[in-house]
Amino acid sequence: MNPRRFFIDPEAVIQNSATLTGAEAHHIRRVLRLTPGTLISLFDGTGNIYQARIESIDRESVKTSIIESGSIADDRPGLHLCMALLKGKKMEFIIQKATELGISSIHPFLSRHSAVKPPGENRENRWQRIAFEACKQCNRPVPPDCLPLVEFSSILKISEPFHHKLILWEQEKELGFDRIISPHSLPESLFFVVGPEGGFSDPEIKQALSAGFSPVTLGRRTLRAETAALAAMVILQFLLGNLGSPFTHCGPGTENRS
Repeated sequence: MNPRRFFIDPEAVIQNSATLTGAEAHHIRRVLRLTPGTLISLFDGTGNIYQARIESIDRESVKTSIIESGSIADDRPGLHLCMALLKGKKMEFIIQKATELGISSIHPFLSRHSAVKPPGENRENRWQRIAFEACKQCNRPVPPDCLPLVEFSSILKISEPFHHKLILWEQEKELGFDRIISPHSLPESLFFVVGPEGGFSDPEIKQALSAGFSPVTLGRRTLRAETAALAAMVILQFLLGNLGSPFTHCGPGTENRS
């Protein structure tokens, strides 16, 4: 059985010891009821992973000794998701699955056809916690950046440094992901946008095209926003080689990324 994983603040790691406090310490002491001598795994959100042994547990903290340490790089090329705000727990579902699938950053936004009220600060904090919990589950060393909610116009500004930008659009009938991503010249990173349940307005599509986005289709079926986002993430990560795509074994051309 693999050791249970816990998040630790990088500053809480001092030489060969690490101290957990707050929610993680509470989870160890009151929920899991782990005891001294138990082996656990720690990750600090920057790529560092530690194998540690619990030495002592008190009401405020859990002290551990580090047995082994290492680091793991996150997926490259990086895939950045811009997701229109969805109703209910659909947004939480997307953040969880985006984390599991190795998405580098998540940019929630409001568009003209968004049919949901902006969340409060507590909701955005919850999104970040969901990402951390998903990291524990899927053994991912670095959580995605969960950015604050913005308007669609701000997404276009955020996208400016990216050379490869895609937007899912139900009126696009021909251009699919496989016609944009070449196995012989993979991008360093890719920025893609998924709209709300009501779709994008015509002015928003025109603005995106003017900002250098390429419209893409997922096929002839009309998908729910959360289904479209999940399908797009899986397809793109596969084509980028982050899910074991055969493209990563196509020869020297795959190393020529632009």
